[in-house]
Amino acid sequence: MKNIFQNHQKIKRSVVNIENAIKTSTESLDPKIKQSVVNHVVLMVQRLQNNKNPKVAIQSPTLDKLFDYFNEIKTEITLTENGVEVIQTSSNLVVVKLLQQHASEVSDMAARGMESIHERIINNR
Repeated sequence: MKNIFQNHQKIKRSVVNIENAIKTSTESLDPKIKQSVVNHVVLMVQRLQNNKNPKVAIQSPTLDKLFDYFNEIKTEITLTENGVEVIQTSSNLVVVKLLQQHASEVSDMAARGMESIHERIINNR
């Protein structure tokens, strides 16, 4: 995770909100960052599927809420040449909104790195 935050400017991320959830693409031309991104995504999807919330201080605000609905989220992961694509769907509209919000928060972290985390922590005090 440290590698991802320190090199966030080398990450390209896109999110498309679809009718029943999200499609994300997170990539880097740097092989080490690409591997860090892929490893993180796979680990977090496994944690979500197994309802093992890491509950770390820097995680996005909606992540805790998503763990409440872990069994209502279907995830498809596709490795790409430079990273990973993820499609997460749900028939529950509350979950769809949470997935879309979480994707937005992750995009902010990818764009601004630790600045986005510090800002969120200060604003939530």
